[in-house]
Order: sequence, then structure tokens, then C-alpha cells
Amino acid sequence: MSHGGRERAGREMPRRDWMRACVGAGAAAATGRGLDAAAAQGVASASSGEGRGEDALDEALLLLRRAEPESRQGLSTHAPMVAEALCALGRCEEAVPWVARYRAPLLDLPRPTERIDPREWRRALGPDLGASSWERSLARWADWRELFAEELEAAPWPGVLDRWAGRLAPGLCGAATHGVIRTAHAARALARRDTKERRAELARGLAYWASAYQELPAGPPAGPRAGSYEEALDGLPSYWATNGTVPSGNIVSGLRQAGELPGFAAALERVAPRPDVAAALSDLTAAAARLYLRHGTQGRSVATIAFVHGVTGPCALRRLAPHLRPETAAAALPYAWQAVAGIFAAYARRENPPWRGAVKGDGVPSAAELGARAVANGDEHAIKFTEALLGENALRPDPAYLAAAEDAVKRL
Repeated sequence: MSHGGRERAGREMPRRDWMRACVGAGAAAATGRGLDAAAAQGVASASSGEGRGEDALDEALLLLRRAEPESRQGLSTHAPMVAEALCALGRCEEAVPWVARYRAPLLDLPRPTERIDPREWRRALGPDLGASSWERSLARWADWRELFAEELEAAPWPGVLDRWAGRLAPGLCGAATHGVIRTAHAARALARRDTKERRAELARGLAYWASAYQELPAGPPAGPRAGSYEEALDGLPSYWATNGTVPSGNIVSGLRQAGELPGFAAALERVAPRPDVAAALSDLTAAAARLYLRHGTQGRSVATIAFVHGVTGPCALRRLAPHLRPETAAAALPYAWQAVAGIFAAYARRENPPWRGAVKGDGVPSAAELGARAVANGDEHAIKFTEALLGENALRPDPAYLAAAEDAVKRL
């Protein structure tokens, strides 16, 4: 079963100055935006790498690594990312218990087959689309993991990350952006504390990104470029408008089908170049949060998780950016936008009414309350999505972030 298909199955079970804002997703909110003192202290400790709480993340990662070659939910596991997101929320003490409670299906991970020649790395990219399961389709995952482990042993991790983020950026939407998201959680953890377990997790995240690598069609823009992401969304083709339904299969398949729509290839360069990557990512994640509120809240379906990834995918690039050269981050930005465009083209229904903001008089929960609700909910997407939204809101407040978080902790 592919990544997106397992996403649907998982939802039926019981139940993340630039650097500091990205490392501690709620830290900025602690100063005057409602995060209570206890949560603020927890986030500050996570951001600095001080205190015993951070040891819990390494313990959780070690538990997961020792279980290999078995993994809960296989390559689609959320466990290491949730553990890191809990630490970013100032709840490191919840990381090991959450991993211990994780009850997704237990699946075998791919085993090493053949060493990847660093000079011929392109030949090993991407899945075998004809395989019978997601793990079999990513048969080179373990080979990639070994390559990245070797490189991370031989050189400082930021340089390895920068080189491979640049190479893999055109396939950012692979595994429905799950590869880049897992990589970003690992990088943020390494920025707090450089340990063997966190390097091993970065190797696994990069391996998922590489083995699931998927490019969407790209071509020159058709007509004048849009001045904003929301304007660009209005000009995209729609699978629903063309076919009267959403794409069949999982999110990975949905993105592939969206990419085949006439005119979609022009999406990559539809938006005028944005020299300020930080501001552009704030614009993109705010637009994506509005897409979630408009299209991801119509019941509970594959579209709900797709629009969650519409936020967490670009947010992953923000978390990577402090460790990348500016030119690497700038070159990756259009592919973060393209992933959001693909999700929109696949799952949006233009007849859904736009989100108009909270109803007047409704109280908006604080960041601390929303984080606590996500932890109490326990769902992997509720925790990761809420943590990402709170981090984005701390950087540049927008009511859509908190509204999306409030919905997610109830819906997911």
C-alpha cells in the first residue's frame, strides 16, 4: 500500500531571527501571544538543547531504530516526526510514551540491495510504480540510507543536507511531501543537539525523500505571472472540474493525476520570483492554511490529509532553510509552491465557500491551549499539523493558522 493509502487507514485508528523560530515552533508565541509560562520554558529548553528533556528524543529515536527492519506503518511511519514535534511543543516527556503507544501496522522495511554509486545517484531515484506495496516500490530506501549515513559520518551534516536538498528539491512532492517533512524534523533536531541518533534519523529522512522522489510536470508559464500565491491558485486547472470527482487512489497517485491535467505544467513558474524566501514561505503557508479551511474541512477524507500536507510540506522547507545556502533555499521554493498547487489541482472544489475568518465573538484559543489539545488528541497529524501552524503563526501571525489548528485538533 502506498503512503497516501496508508494515511487513510491510519486515520481510523485511535490515536513541528529564522533559526530560533524554526527550531522552537512555539517559542515566539511565548512572548505575548498566549503561550503559558510552563510551555514557554519547555520550548526554550528544546531550542537551546539544554536540560534532560532533549534526551527523550534520542531515546525515542533509538527505540525506533532498534526495532528495524520492522517499523510501525513501514516507511510511512510518523513516529520520529511526532517525537520531534512534541519536543518542539515543549513536551519532550511525551515523546517516548507516544512512540510506545503507536499502534500502526507493523511492516518490514526494505533491506540493502546494492551500493549506490555517488557518481550515478540519479539512477537510484524514485519508486517502482509497478510494485505491489509501498515498501517494495521504494526498494532502494535502505541503499540510500547507507549512502547518507556514510556521508554524514564523513562530513558536517549541514553541508550534506545542503547538497542533497538542492539535488532532491524538484522531487519535493514525493511521498506526498512526507520525505522532505521527515528530513526537516531531523534537521531541526540536529540543530538543537548533534547526536548519533539524530544523524541516523536525518539519513532515514533523506533516504525517504530520494527513494520516493517524484517530479511533477513543469513548463513555462502561460501568460503573465501572478503577483501572489492565492492569485496563482485561481489560474490552476481542477481535477474535480474536469472529471466530476477527485483522483482515485492515494495522495501520491492524486498528485500524479493532477500533474497530467492540461495546463498544470505551467504552475511551477506561475508565480513571479520571490527574492525573500522567508516572506514567501509565510505567504505560501498562510494560503495553504486557508485551503485547508476551505477544502480540507468538508467531512473527513483523503483531501483532509492532503491539505494538511499543503501546509506541512512548505513548512518543511522553512525548517531546512537555516541550514541551507540562500541560493539552495531560493531554488527549492518554487517546488514547495508546486506541491501546494498539485494538492489544490487534485482535491479542491471551487464550489466550496472560501473561509471568511472566525465568527465575530468566538474566542480564539491560545497557542498553549491548542498545543495542549493536540497532545491530548494524540493523533499523529493533529500533533504535527498543529505544531507547524503554531510555528508559522509565531513568525507572522495570521488568523488562518490558529483557525486551522483549532479545527484539526477536533477533526483529526
